[in-house]
Amino acid sequence: MKNFWLFLCIIIANFTFAQQYKSHQVAKGENVYRIAKRYNTTPEAIYKMNPGAKDKVSIGQILAIPIVDDFEYGTHVVAKGDTVYNIAKRYNTTTEAIYLLNPDAKIGINIGQVLRVGKTQKKQVIGAPASENSVQTEESSPVISADDKETVGINDPKIERFKTHKVKRKETIFSIAKKYKITVDDIKRFNKKLYSNPIKKKDKLRIPIYAKVKTEAITNSAVTSNNRLSSTTLYTIKANETKYGIARKHGITIKELEYLNPEMNPVFLVGSKIVVPTTIFVPYKDVMKSGFELYEIQPKETMFSLVRRLNISSEELLKLNPYIKDGLKVGMVITIPKQKEGESLEKTEAIEEGQVINLENKLFNYTPKKIALMLPFGIDTINANSMARTEDMLKKKKGVRVALDFYSGVLIALDSAKKKGITTELSVFDTQKNNNAAFIKNIISNNPFDEMQAVIGPLYQTNVETVASTLKKYDTPVFSPVSKKESKLSSNFFQARPTDEMLQDNIVEYVASNGVNKNIVLIIQPGKKHEVIKQKLIAKFPQAKVAQMQKGNFLYETHLNKVLSSSKPNWVFLESNDVALISNVIPLLNAKAESRKITLFTTDKNSAFDDDNIKNEYYSKVHLHYPSVNKELENPSNTSFIKKYVKKYGVEPNSYAIRGFDITYDILMRLGTADDLYHAATYKGTTEYVENKFNYTQKLLGGYYNKESYLIKYDENLKLTIVK
Repeated sequence: MKNFWLFLCIIIANFTFAQQYKSHQVAKGENVYRIAKRYNTTPEAIYKMNPGAKDKVSIGQILAIPIVDDFEYGTHVVAKGDTVYNIAKRYNTTTEAIYLLNPDAKIGINIGQVLRVGKTQKKQVIGAPASENSVQTEESSPVISADDKETVGINDPKIERFKTHKVKRKETIFSIAKKYKITVDDIKRFNKKLYSNPIKKKDKLRIPIYAKVKTEAITNSAVTSNNRLSSTTLYTIKANETKYGIARKHGITIKELEYLNPEMNPVFLVGSKIVVPTTIFVPYKDVMKSGFELYEIQPKETMFSLVRRLNISSEELLKLNPYIKDGLKVGMVITIPKQKEGESLEKTEAIEEGQVINLENKLFNYTPKKIALMLPFGIDTINANSMARTEDMLKKKKGVRVALDFYSGVLIALDSAKKKGITTELSVFDTQKNNNAAFIKNIISNNPFDEMQAVIGPLYQTNVETVASTLKKYDTPVFSPVSKKESKLSSNFFQARPTDEMLQDNIVEYVASNGVNKNIVLIIQPGKKHEVIKQKLIAKFPQAKVAQMQKGNFLYETHLNKVLSSSKPNWVFLESNDVALISNVIPLLNAKAESRKITLFTTDKNSAFDDDNIKNEYYSKVHLHYPSVNKELENPSNTSFIKKYVKKYGVEPNSYAIRGFDITYDILMRLGTADDLYHAATYKGTTEYVENKFNYTQKLLGGYYNKESYLIKYDENLKLTIVK
């Protein structure tokens, strides 16, 4: 009887509140908290409508539920062993969709916690029988992911779903945009590879399908897809006011102001009234201070390009314009530092090749980053019961030692980026060994790699190529951290270490540019291994003199004298990996360094040059020049990274630990200043950290490569100097 009277009251209430509430029949295992989750409301709102529910709810009891939106939500009670990933797989959705419906789940889930796992389309009205509706999946109605929400600007129309378009022959991005009645930028935002790559036949593009918005005359209120325009008021135009100023004061774009006032007089008459939002109002006097001015966002303008041109940090720009954290929009009016007389914001100072840019001051994308790290830790070979065997294994397996050192640097990078406001969800995977394709593919298939913004590793070339080709369908950038070999297989492949050929080109171009009126001498070790570089140098320097080598790899002084000039400075290339040859030639050059003005170059300073039989003082006297992937620090203990590393691990880092830091930190800084790494790869200029620098360029075929390396020379007193 009690339920009958409650049900009757609900029916009566329905006539009064006109479908503002719906009914729900309590099922087995349900409580008010879970019911609230299902209907996207709160327990307090349900208690307000059903005071008796505070004590207890019973199976079959009818509750009045306040209507929040047109959906109900499927729910899941977290059980032991549950993870967001396996819950998402169980309900045929994505982890991003789960996080979108349950923001608190990002910090962890607990047993007994109720999660929303998807929407149901049916809207249940008061009096209708309660039913369990099926959870809406991506296939039936695609979930708008968190990444999509970040991509969509605050002023953009609502996206109902995405459609997949397979590119046909002769189709262009413009013709596709025209077909779906959207803009080219709309397509690029949801297919970010198109920022740097042209479309190709059979490419599959995600096409946003926008909700239709009814255009109605503005009467009592302006209702559009933008919540900021949902409540309006009249505003009286004051002397000297412009569209810029009024739009800026109310946090809207000029187009939105014109939308609210379709009959607005282009001439702003003092005292006339126009419609403006009431939800956001920033007094002009509180914003426009001396030294600042208004600026309208131009097409294709990004936060990164804007802060670079203004020469201020993104934090400063956000303080002036808090609402732009949701993204820049063409036509938006913002406050910027006033430009000096004669300066124009439209003209960007050109960044020269190799010029270092600091991304730390340009950060604006503070969404948590998802990174996967794949390294050969060899956990399967570790004997937990024998420390001696484990130590022996580490001594024998260089790959494992490199992996551990690299990983130690990665952890410092995550902590350093966090202090800059960039948080990271790092997933670490053990690839075990080289040529491990089946094992690696199994790792990828059983983990959410489609959500990763970047994958660092594996170390071995065959493994990293397997990862890149497998993840190409997701356009996930895969960084090869230490391999010298190029890959032309995948457009998502990032070569973080410059190849040996790039190192050669670095020093050869330097000599070509600065070796005018110099006598170029080539001392090349005989054999096939050095024949390629010999022909390359002869082609570049056709006037070069080639020293005659003897069998057994040595050079007579008389033959050296024949190729040295007494009237010009002598620039000598020494190409060898033979300790005997190098220890033979270096003293000869050293003895003639001053009289013949000798400067020594090599395209490959390998381990033979560091042999104990060769005095480093000789290198200083002939000023040995060589290309290097990394620079050697003069005072390593003074750097912030080294201090952090020593404090954490008790030892100074080696080159692999430093490389782990530099590569990871660069990736996080690029993600903090762009929508994704493909966009960040288009930056002009070079980023530089502890010992490594990066400047990515796309190959004609394949992915991206880092073309930056150092040119180092020995100065007096064994001091190493960076030439460029």
